[in-house]
Amino acid sequence: MTIEASKIATEEVLPKYTKNEHNTPKHDKLEGYEFYRSIGSPKYVVAPMVDQSELAWRLLSKSPLPPSMAGPSETIITPTGKKITRHAGGTHVSYTPMIHAKVFMEAKGAETGKRGDGQFNLTYDEEGGEGIVAGIEGGDRPVFAQFCANDPEILLAAAQKLEHRVDAVDINFGCPQGIAKRGHYGSFLQDEWDLVYKLINTLHVNLKVPVTAKFRIFPSLTKTLAYAKMMEEAGAQILTCHGRTREMKGQFTGLADWEMIKKVKEHVNVPVFANGNILYYEDVERCLEQTGCDGVMTAEGNLSNPAIFLPPSHPHFHPPITVLANRYIDIVSSLKSHTAGSAIKAHMFRMLKPILDTNEELRIKIAQCPYSEEMTEFKELIKGIEQRLEPIVKEAGPSFKPPPIDPKTGYRSLPIFCAQPQIRAKPISTEIGGTEEFVNNDENLKPSTQSGTCLFDRSLRHEKINNKNKVEKCINEECGGVAAIRCPTKACIIHCRINKAIESGLTEEEAKIEFEKNGLIGLGCESHEEKEKLRKERLDRKRKNKAEFRAKNKHRKKNENQIIKARSRSLSLSENENEN
Repeated sequence: MTIEASKIATEEVLPKYTKNEHNTPKHDKLEGYEFYRSIGSPKYVVAPMVDQSELAWRLLSKSPLPPSMAGPSETIITPTGKKITRHAGGTHVSYTPMIHAKVFMEAKGAETGKRGDGQFNLTYDEEGGEGIVAGIEGGDRPVFAQFCANDPEILLAAAQKLEHRVDAVDINFGCPQGIAKRGHYGSFLQDEWDLVYKLINTLHVNLKVPVTAKFRIFPSLTKTLAYAKMMEEAGAQILTCHGRTREMKGQFTGLADWEMIKKVKEHVNVPVFANGNILYYEDVERCLEQTGCDGVMTAEGNLSNPAIFLPPSHPHFHPPITVLANRYIDIVSSLKSHTAGSAIKAHMFRMLKPILDTNEELRIKIAQCPYSEEMTEFKELIKGIEQRLEPIVKEAGPSFKPPPIDPKTGYRSLPIFCAQPQIRAKPISTEIGGTEEFVNNDENLKPSTQSGTCLFDRSLRHEKINNKNKVEKCINEECGGVAAIRCPTKACIIHCRINKAIESGLTEEEAKIEFEKNGLIGLGCESHEEKEKLRKERLDRKRKNKAEFRAKNKHRKKNENQIIKARSRSLSLSENENEN
């Protein structure tokens, strides 16, 4: 075999795609670095997160601290003369949650002109709004709307419905989850380069705003670089490179490859955002330095600490979790746009995790907390948490400063009142921080047994009662249930009731049959029956809260429809006057 033949044999075969010979946008718009500079040359980026990067969260991420703690904001004047307001510790640009283009177009609100308000609210002028929104100067801008799709025409139609409210439209080519595989989008398009090219190019040619793309790497550097270059040729004006492959998810998630991201940055001529391995502010700066990228995107780090972009020099570096939680709830209550209850509780669980890991009762209270227009119940709950944390805050003292990151582990040890990343013993998320040695060292992966630390193993809460006695297992050896503390038979509720039925004269077989029929409700010991009564009351409250929430949501939608109809009538009158 000749040298040339050997070279051809070892060359990687790349998917083919057809370039658009008429690749000129129909509308005048900025491209590449001109566009990047026009939105303030953003370095700090909040990722698109399903049900998590909603409007209220984007506003919190933009201005995480109340003005009394944040200090003065900064005004950036771009080369185009546009003024952009930046707040201490805030993101420079945010992405919406991923919007499914087809679902967005087929939403029930389409007939009334809302076009899927659940995914992007077009009724009010808050989502994608400029000026002051929820008391935050600068509003929801700059913001990129992210879509997933596999049909260029449907994607274009969906994007055109909101292009006037965003700075760019991003396409998701990175989602590795099973739902993306079933829906045929995200990273499961990465072998169909012709389709990927058409999706990007259709928006590039037809939209009034730039198109950007977020993608995952291939195991092969050659293929990754060619893939990124193809996206640039198709018209993507900013690329976000997640340094993990499609297969790196769940239990197989590992560290993102910053070296691969660096190669992508060097290979293309448009701005590149790096994504992966961000838990602390120091990770952000280290990533910028090592990859040479124009910005750093974070998801996991932002969810645990929306003030992740606060520098160590700020007096409120790693701020109190209750301050962040209160500010988020204040933003939610001040918006006209609806914030999903599932998103609110998910954020509460994540931000308050350090103390929730030490107190199961608080976790249950958040799960059961009802919604009201003023969010009074959540505010009271946070106030109670502040009182619980007060002794720990006093012990730390007014001069407390977060310690530096431990070079041996790559982590910072923080008291539970501080905002801090969620550290998992096994990397199961889309982002994991710390050093590679820490992640790969089984000995170091053991969770802490000390409650109140960020590495505390939540399951250990159930190992002890009053810090003394081990949890009692059901007396029935074949049962894996837990006995109630005061149960005289030392059984779970099932076997407690069966045992009591046997004591009342039934045979064991008869007792089991009766249990299958009616559960032998009320026949167990006092401890078990009281526990069951409380459980039933919790379920009843939960059903009531859901019913109230549905009623409130129905009322909200009715008001939105009235607003839309009023606007339509006003528009019709204006058109008639113009004709006359």
